[in-house]
Amino acid sequence: MKKTYQIEGMKCEGCAKTVQETLAQVVGVTEVTVDLNEKTATVTGDATGQALTAALKDTPYRLLSI
Repeated sequence: MKKTYQIEGMKCEGCAKTVQETLAQVVGVTEVTVDLNEKTATVTGDATGQALTAALKDTPYRLLSI
């Protein structure tokens, strides 16, 4: 399954890289593509939105849509 999420808090390439690396570590994620300009992350796999949200809880970034 592939789903795109709005990400709050990304301002630079470093931010995008952190979001991508963090979400890629979630169990069930097979691929993550982050678009800094659109402020989105497209996640492929069977990880839940709740698991993705939890992965970002200790970062300055937030999933806005689940």
